[in-house]
Amino acid sequence: MYKRQHKNLTRTIVDSFNYIYEWKGSDPSVLPMVLMAHYDVVPVEESAVKLWHAKPYGGEIKDNYIWGRGVLDDKASMISILEATEAQLAKGFTPKQTILLCFGADEESSGKGATAMVKYFKQLNRKFDLVVDEGGEISTEHNKSVKAPIASIGVGEKGYVTLVLTAQKEGGHSSIPAEHTAIDMLSNAIAKVSQNPMPTKLTAPIEAYLKSISAYNENFFDKMALSNMWLFKSSVVNSMTKDPMSNALVRTTLVPTVFNSGVRDNVIPTFATAYINSRILPGQSSKDVYEYVKKTINDTNIKITYYKNYMTEPSPTTDVNSKYYKRVEKAVRAVVKDVVVAPMLMVGATDSRNYREISDGVVNFTPLTDAKGYHGIDERLQISDFQKCFNFYTILIKGEEK
Repeated sequence: MYKRQHKNLTRTIVDSFNYIYEWKGSDPSVLPMVLMAHYDVVPVEESAVKLWHAKPYGGEIKDNYIWGRGVLDDKASMISILEATEAQLAKGFTPKQTILLCFGADEESSGKGATAMVKYFKQLNRKFDLVVDEGGEISTEHNKSVKAPIASIGVGEKGYVTLVLTAQKEGGHSSIPAEHTAIDMLSNAIAKVSQNPMPTKLTAPIEAYLKSISAYNENFFDKMALSNMWLFKSSVVNSMTKDPMSNALVRTTLVPTVFNSGVRDNVIPTFATAYINSRILPGQSSKDVYEYVKKTINDTNIKITYYKNYMTEPSPTTDVNSKYYKRVEKAVRAVVKDVVVAPMLMVGATDSRNYREISDGVVNFTPLTDAKGYHGIDERLQISDFQKCFNFYTILIKGEEK
């Protein structure tokens, strides 16, 4: 499969399962572009298989959709990049700019593959121009006051940290409980965190997003507020906190994701442990999160530590006036009719954050519209979106060529 690509592009394998394909351009003086994706997927819960309307790993095509785990995250990007590359090679096309196709194997678990690839590039002292990865998409549902589709181009990412909360209190027989147990203590600590979220903050990418969509807003009061942020900023931000998706754009979030305690129903446990996951806004840090949680809980009986498996600070952001952003914006407008293009802050982590060490032009976007089933039941891709993806990457590959 993709015979022309394997024949004409140089392949390098990094850390066993991460692939780099290099397509030499005609002008070596131009910094290379990177098109990237990951091909690993999250698992499907065994108990949820029966709830799917197609085989989770079947890749079935029906009802104008392609169904299956990973079809959105991130096979749509990877296959579209491969198809667009193969199609241009079949035409005998040679890009002016060298293009690297970088495919990671473990984005969903650790992202160590992307880290290894960046380390490899740094050893070769390589720098890159535009880097395009998954992330921003097209929405027609999340802002009902804007009738046109909104293409949100990711220009930066929130940070990621998980704190481990541990309560310890002598347990014993469930027939003679003490006034408080380890579970009581930890539950109280979690409740304090949940009831006292970190303060809101309007970052530069989100302020730029609001400014970009303000002219297209058909609600008079919303349009007036967005057009006069100097006066209505606090009310706009407060309104954004009412919806989970927009709330995540203006706040460093804190949410309990794991709770462990107990071994039997008739034994009071000695230990109770919970994980609190946080996605950190630019301008704040993992240390800020730690200190806030510690102060909010205000209980020396609760031990707080960092979960060391994965942690990263908020990324730098790509300038929305840069040539990198403008190039992706132009490609989006060529693929999607009458679209509103706006910068966005990524609330989830992607492999591309690693590439910011070697590129000033990291941008996150895939032309999927109102995608359904990410990491959940009935993950599926509109066939029309697959065509958009192919067209989008083709435009980027051809560059300014006519």
